[in-house]
Amino acid sequence: MQHRVLDLGVNRDGVASRRSFLKTVGAGSLAAGVSTVGWRDLMLAQAAELRKRGKSLILLWMDGGPSQYDTFNPKPGSQYQGPSQPIATNVPGVHFADFWPQTAQIMDRLAVIRSMRTSEAEHDRAIMLVRTGYPPNPAVRYPTLGSVVSREREDRGRDLPSFVRIGKPRIKTRDVDAGILGVQYSSFNVDQAGTLPPNVRPVVEADILRRRLYLAEQLDNEFARAGGAKDVADKRSIYDQTARFVLSPRLSTFDLDDEPDSLRDAYGRTNFGQGCLLARRLVEQGVSFVEVISTGDRNDAGWDTHNNGFRDMPWLCAEADPAYATLILDLEQRGMLENTLVVWMGEFGRTPKLKADGGRDHYSKGWIANLAGGGVRGGQVIGATDKDGIDVSDRPIAIQDLFVSFCRVLDIDPRKEYHTFDARPIKLVDGGEEIPELFG
Repeated sequence: MQHRVLDLGVNRDGVASRRSFLKTVGAGSLAAGVSTVGWRDLMLAQAAELRKRGKSLILLWMDGGPSQYDTFNPKPGSQYQGPSQPIATNVPGVHFADFWPQTAQIMDRLAVIRSMRTSEAEHDRAIMLVRTGYPPNPAVRYPTLGSVVSREREDRGRDLPSFVRIGKPRIKTRDVDAGILGVQYSSFNVDQAGTLPPNVRPVVEADILRRRLYLAEQLDNEFARAGGAKDVADKRSIYDQTARFVLSPRLSTFDLDDEPDSLRDAYGRTNFGQGCLLARRLVEQGVSFVEVISTGDRNDAGWDTHNNGFRDMPWLCAEADPAYATLILDLEQRGMLENTLVVWMGEFGRTPKLKADGGRDHYSKGWIANLAGGGVRGGQVIGATDKDGIDVSDRPIAIQDLFVSFCRVLDIDPRKEYHTFDARPIKLVDGGEEIPELFG
């Protein structure tokens, strides 16, 4: 579909060709007696237009499984609480752990689910379940949610990826990719915010690169005529998308240097903090799904605090708290929060029982997921655990319920089917029900 921005033909991601831009702006400028309109003007106008249509999702992934006691479901008076203490939020009667002072002041924008209950408490299996909505199955490589969204929001003419991941998972073998959907729906990975991966920017002038691509296309045509049509089509799809990306004027979206120092400081000069800032910039340009991975900048354990919880939890939270709160406020101030769903979660929670050093083991009964924006009603807590946080006492929520609710925000049919290589139909979400409290 074509939309009009400054009377320019652009697709839903706001992409216009340089030629059509120059032609249209040149004519308009002459008519108006104006001689200077630049690409940045177009990008700003397109960004404003993009904020008015379509929804995006930012997943803030706490890799390793954060403790519910030390985040958003403290249990004051319980033997299992540990050293963190509850503090009041800006919603009366709702308390967070005192490691989250800035997030406590935006509770009125959050829907905090305290009753997530899932069936897997081992990292590999839990990550598979929570990231795909499906339990592990050795016969099927289910796609991660970002790849599903990328497929459903597919636009062959886009110049920026529809699915971007910022940061690296702690353990690559636990990662979940596009699975049966194929590499064309995989994430574009940025290991460190503000730094593009090597070889993204062309090493030659754009015109030279275009000539090389044209020559490669002619060679591909010969191979296609000789019987390699399918292989050529698959390659060309990826090459065309990549070429649009590396030649795009919107590559500057990945550069954080033009952001005010004060804002970068507010997010926090950590990998996660700057990743949250980049996530805002990406959804501002129409990217549908952005994942920001939090593993902590000080060690390789991330939120997997089997040991040294008393030591590690304060600084893990100190990195995440300002970034999370600033992201919500930044989106809100730019008029983007209504169209951007921000989800905070990990693969499970941590056990009530504490070790001597504050470590906790894996626990899938009564963990936390937070949602903000995207039309979700803030200022509420959904579900509860008992007084010691041992099990869900009210309103258990399954991961499939959460995924169905994500689909509502993104205007995706959760019962839509795609097919495996052997023509097996698979629903985007198998089971689950929308969580009505989120939208009431």
